[in-house]
Amino acid sequence: LDFELSLYCMEEPCYIGANDTLLSSPRLDNQTSVSALVSAIIDAERKEGINLIALFDHEEIGNTSKQGAASILLHDMARRILKCLGADEEAVERVMYQAMLLSVDVAHGLHPNKQAKMDITNHPVLGKGFCIKEACSQSYATDAEAVAILCQICDSRNIPYQRFVNRSDIRGGGTLGSVASTLFPVKTVDIGIPLLAMHSARELMGAADIDSLKDAVCAFFEL
Repeated sequence: LDFELSLYCMEEPCYIGANDTLLSSPRLDNQTSVSALVSAIIDAERKEGINLIALFDHEEIGNTSKQGAASILLHDMARRILKCLGADEEAVERVMYQAMLLSVDVAHGLHPNKQAKMDITNHPVLGKGFCIKEACSQSYATDAEAVAILCQICDSRNIPYQRFVNRSDIRGGGTLGSVASTLFPVKTVDIGIPLLAMHSARELMGAADIDSLKDAVCAFFEL
């Protein structure tokens, strides 16, 4: 009756650079995040509470679909899960607002030929760990309390991470974190692996950064 057509770069990923420290691949945005989330929810051992991952469609075109992050899907699914576990309405509201959300999406790494695009106080580079992303415009949903929690988790386990802050005088990127947290209003942290050539047919990342991202999500799941 109808069809949808999608085009994909079918080239294989490859390691490049000195000592194969970089990975060149299609669709690092956002398969790196999906890989880290799926691996972490399998490996993490939570003693109390529930771990939940949500992998949304349509993030790159604004999240505004019935199954995108700008829908009420996450909020409603969390409520249904809690009610199926026997929680009454009061318990549902209380438990939901005790939650914390990681918005896991890639970040912009420092480009050696475009250094003026970065805030002068921070330069996230490939291979030095995932980024905690912040923006005064709230295009990233991160706030001080949520950052402090994640930093303490990573510091306690020696997980490498970097801080990335959008320049306040230049419009930067955004993620689904600020969208999802308006409909699911809990503490939120935007994190992700720094990339070069984001949204190109092939993107570039530090090969070791996926380990830091997966380790951070796994540690968060074990809170």
